Amino acid sequence: MSSPNPTSPNRSVREILSELGAAVRDWFRGLLNLEEGLDREGTIIAINNNKRIQGANAWMLGCSIMIASLGLDLNSPAVIIGAMLVSPLMSPILGVGLGVAINDRVAMFTALTHFGIAILIAVVVSTFYFTISPFGHVTSEIQSRTSPTFLDGLIAIFGGFAGIISSSRKDKTNAIPGVAIATALMPPLCVTGFGIAEYFEFLVQGRGMDELAYLQERRRILGIMGGSFYLFFLNSFFIALTTYIIIRLLRFPMRNYVDPKEARRNRLITALFSLIVTLPSAFILYNLYLLQQDKIEVTEFVRDHFPQACINYELSGVTPDSNKLILQLLGRRIPEDSIGYYEGLLRENYKLNKPVKLFPMQAEMSMEDLKNSLQQQRQEVVGMLETERRRAEEILIENQALQTQAERLRSDSARVARSLRIVREAFPDELQSIHYAPQVQAFQDSSMMAQPNLFIVKWANRRGTKANKERLLNILRVGTELDSLSVISY
Repeated sequence: MSSPNPTSPNRSVREILSELGAAVRDWFRGLLNLEEGLDREGTIIAINNNKRIQGANAWMLGCSIMIASLGLDLNSPAVIIGAMLVSPLMSPILGVGLGVAINDRVAMFTALTHFGIAILIAVVVSTFYFTISPFGHVTSEIQSRTSPTFLDGLIAIFGGFAGIISSSRKDKTNAIPGVAIATALMPPLCVTGFGIAEYFEFLVQGRGMDELAYLQERRRILGIMGGSFYLFFLNSFFIALTTYIIIRLLRFPMRNYVDPKEARRNRLITALFSLIVTLPSAFILYNLYLLQQDKIEVTEFVRDHFPQACINYELSGVTPDSNKLILQLLGRRIPEDSIGYYEGLLRENYKLNKPVKLFPMQAEMSMEDLKNSLQQQRQEVVGMLETERRRAEEILIENQALQTQAERLRSDSARVARSLRIVREAFPDELQSIHYAPQVQAFQDSSMMAQPNLFIVKWANRRGTKANKERLLNILRVGTELDSLSVISY
């Protein structure tokens, strides 16, 4: 029995849809196929060769640490990006994920050892730099790497996917530099070194501080150290995890036999460890979201009650239960007994997630700030004067146009009056009355119609003959000198 011809018109709709669905599935399989261009053996060799931090890799790591530390100290994003491009720190992390995925314990422990060596080199070099640095202040680039969130974990996940996929190709792509920039492994370690250098200085200089200030400063420095290292650990863990997942999806050959029960136990441990690592970042992200919502409400509060006096304000978290609002006021002071009043306004009239403690400060402006403020005020005044000047010119032009129109109407009225006298002399018996309207508006066919220079004529004893009408129209045209006019006779 012969099979049906695919082009036969006797095919059912179900067969056509089935073939269409199969074609779409094949297209998507080809689009998302990772097997094409895959080099399993070459990927394992390349990762194992580059995972060791020794020799040239150790020197490259030290150089990248110094460059990143300089970029953080100078608050220069471009310099920090350059440091991430030359850093070999990602290779041992890929080695850890590969070793776990193919059950090569020797390779995994080797990668972990060199990963620890890389961390030690990075922390020592960055601590040394920030100890001798003449700057050593918390820049915005440093501050931005002390509060890791769940979003940073997502960046590491997709960066790790891109990294291992590009590393597993026969033809290597240029995605690795972009992955290094996206995952940002190097700067958090440098910030950890900055925190250690600050802590050493704090141990020496903090002995004369009172107990409350001592505890607050210690907590701030430990927050920098812990937050930055947690960000580094979060990125490293998710890069290794995504490496493990992709290696297993691509079915790389296993080095040692894995018992099914042991494999399930390892997957369970990995899932639980991932959850434990992710939870702090999710908690930090939630707190940052609440703080951002409170900042919106605080902005409204400042606009409502200190529109001119407040030159700057800052809302920051002090404790898990409250935030601190610092107001810098110029030319206005808030008495101590009024602080509670404003805190009550914040609590009752604004939707805050946490209570806010108010700390007003009398702002002191330097000569440069005063000069900039006066220059800004001068520009605002000049802008207002320019706006008023343009408005005055527009009003003057409008007045001139109205004056010209009034003169034209007076001239037209004089000519019309003279013409009407001539008309009465020309038609003493035939014309009973004549009226003039400069402009008449009437409704015609549901629309407004405008008819300028209208003359309404009433003839006596129906003497409005055609000749009289023509003669009247000629007299009016010549006498009034109007561009257009209309005559209605009855």
